[in-house]
Amino acid sequence: MTLSALKPITISTAMVISSTAPENDYPAWTSGATFSNGEFCISPVTHRVYQSQLAGNVNRDPTDIRNRSGAVIYWTDYGPTNRWAMFDAEISTQTTLSVPLTVVMQPGAFTDLYFDGLDASTIAVTVKDSPSGNVVYSYSGSLEGSEPSDYDEYFFDPFSPRTDLLLSGIEQYNSAELTYTLSSSTPVKCGVVAIGSLINFGPVLQGAKAKPKTYSYIKTDDLGVTKIVRRKATTDLSLTALVDRADANRVLSTMEAMLDIPAFWMASSKDDLRGLRRFGLASGELSYDHPTHCILSLTVQGILNG
Repeated sequence: MTLSALKPITISTAMVISSTAPENDYPAWTSGATFSNGEFCISPVTHRVYQSQLAGNVNRDPTDIRNRSGAVIYWTDYGPTNRWAMFDAEISTQTTLSVPLTVVMQPGAFTDLYFDGLDASTIAVTVKDSPSGNVVYSYSGSLEGSEPSDYDEYFFDPFSPRTDLLLSGIEQYNSAELTYTLSSSTPVKCGVVAIGSLINFGPVLQGAKAKPKTYSYIKTDDLGVTKIVRRKATTDLSLTALVDRADANRVLSTMEAMLDIPAFWMASSKDDLRGLRRFGLASGELSYDHPTHCILSLTVQGILNG
């Protein structure tokens, strides 16, 4: 097993050529429009939804942080628009559509593509070397994740949907056109689309751990009544990897550059080792105790699930 990470490129407005997912039904903010208390608007610049906190709210740009903080708060950031929820690096914010979700993009050169927070039956991906050019990569398949161990489980246990997918080995072109479609008989959802190139760190040592974690807690009131307060859950990943001493500077620089960036981390691509793949924030340390190798201790804090 080899530790690798995909640092996603930042998706700009110009990269998204078309999408069947609408932004939202809210009006776009303009300087001349007046918004009432509780009213929503969207920004075509940030692709986020904002909620007015005052009546007669006019000429206060919600994208300006000064209008969302301080003594007088004019707006609160409500979250990404529906079309852009899949690009905000948050699994819990999902682009949702009742019909097939089809997105056409021109992200530039890339070799790897990762989806997370999926709720769909099938996926189809096509990459062309340029808009309307030659197909250089294609994939289509079911997002069924069940792995029954016997006939009893096959016939009587419910199917398990696959919520993430990594596609690798895509030939690079600066003018590449990417098209993907998610389909289902029920509304489709997509939490994360990460586009970039996998970076290798070194072989993973024994002892890698996946740790499911809940933010739910038990609350007891003054009368002694106890209840569970439900919150979202996630899974963390911890491991150690062997890094060649000559490669230590590159690994350290990469780690420093990715400290505050949600990214896809993978210790194994095997389906039966799904726990060793995680999209989240990484931290760790590099030990220089050995003359020819370093030990990288890594922890990936999983992003909250939807």
